[in-house]
Amino acid sequence: MRFAIVAFGLEDVVEKVSSDYPQADVFNDLDFDVEDYDFLVLASELGGENGERLISSLENLNCEFLIFCVTPTNFEGLQRSRVQANEIMKKVEKFEGAILSGFLSFEEKVEAIKIVIDEKLLEVL
Repeated sequence: MRFAIVAFGLEDVVEKVSSDYPQADVFNDLDFDVEDYDFLVLASELGGENGERLISSLENLNCEFLIFCVTPTNFEGLQRSRVQANEIMKKVEKFEGAILSGFLSFEEKVEAIKIVIDEKLLEVL
């Protein structure tokens, strides 16, 4: 099964996750032919510009995808990320993925994303 991981921020997490999935291509935006993939993994930081980029990209996305968002750890960022998370939920009919706390360790964020990707890959079997 072929999939792409798209990083809206979180480049370090995406790099680590993608190292375990050689069949995945990695991008920093949606400037590619999404129809070439069975599904997309969208990884974003919420609470700022990267969250806004993710939200605007969802409007024209007509394929299967998983969303992973990491919230910031400061109060102002948390407030803004809450608004962005609500916008995402309104745009997505069926939410698949996770909204992860920014307080998780790097390894915990990576493992959480890998668990959901593995579940998605097992759906095909």
